[in-house]
Amino acid sequence: MRKPSLLTQIVAVNALLLCAAVPAALLAAHENLVGDDTNQVLALTAAILATILVNGIVVRRRLWPLERLIGVMEKVDLQRPGARVEIPTADSTDVVRLHQAFNRMLVRLEDERATTGMAVLRGQEAERARIARDLHDEANQSLTGLLLRLEAAAQQAPPALADELRETRALAAQAMDELLRLARELRPSALDDHGLPAALRSQVDRFRKETGISTTLSMNESLESLDDNEQIVVYRMVQESLSNVTRHAQAHHVTVETVPGPAIRVSDDGQGFDTARADGNGL
Repeated sequence: MRKPSLLTQIVAVNALLLCAAVPAALLAAHENLVGDDTNQVLALTAAILATILVNGIVVRRRLWPLERLIGVMEKVDLQRPGARVEIPTADSTDVVRLHQAFNRMLVRLEDERATTGMAVLRGQEAERARIARDLHDEANQSLTGLLLRLEAAAQQAPPALADELRETRALAAQAMDELLRLARELRPSALDDHGLPAALRSQVDRFRKETGISTTLSMNESLESLDDNEQIVVYRMVQESLSNVTRHAQAHHVTVETVPGPAIRVSDDGQGFDTARADGNGL
């Protein structure tokens, strides 16, 4: 049987209350029922108050599912997906439909947010890969040609000038190494060629050599079940975590390990910071 709408229920309840209150008030006003004017006023007042009270109780019972829905609306955070409103056993189809529509809206918003996030991630990685290729193929080749010219010039130059040219060549070689390091950070070839575990091992080894910080890497096969986008996210998270250790932690040892999820955890013995006093400018 189809349940009446919320508007129909409220109108029907108020109509019934009025139909009950008006005859009661008329009877109370009749001289045979009430002896004086004071009692008449008291009877009328009691009938009106009773009508208002019953009306409030009935309407509140009909509207309490909406109050619960509003409470969930105020707490919804798309950064923590999964919140849903339980469909109430309401007496009104309008209330049930509203809850269902709100849940469908949350699903659409979460799907659109996830799709948009993946599109942004793919766009960023594509741009990183393009810049890395340009640095490796064009800028690196130009520096290689410069190094060869400097070496040839140093062999034919006078001793004093040859020393200057060799120093210049050393600076150019240092710039090329830095360029290659930047290209690897932009888009690690190991991630494309050998997968996430190999890329993480390469990243941790490079971090250990560059910083001198003792590092432990512990991984299992769970990372291999991640798709391409998830592997990129994990790699970037580890990359940023190690960068933060270098800049802020003053740590002596860092541990990178897989945990159930599958997920990965980066921990260190550094100074840390008080999250309660964070300025709110980061995640």
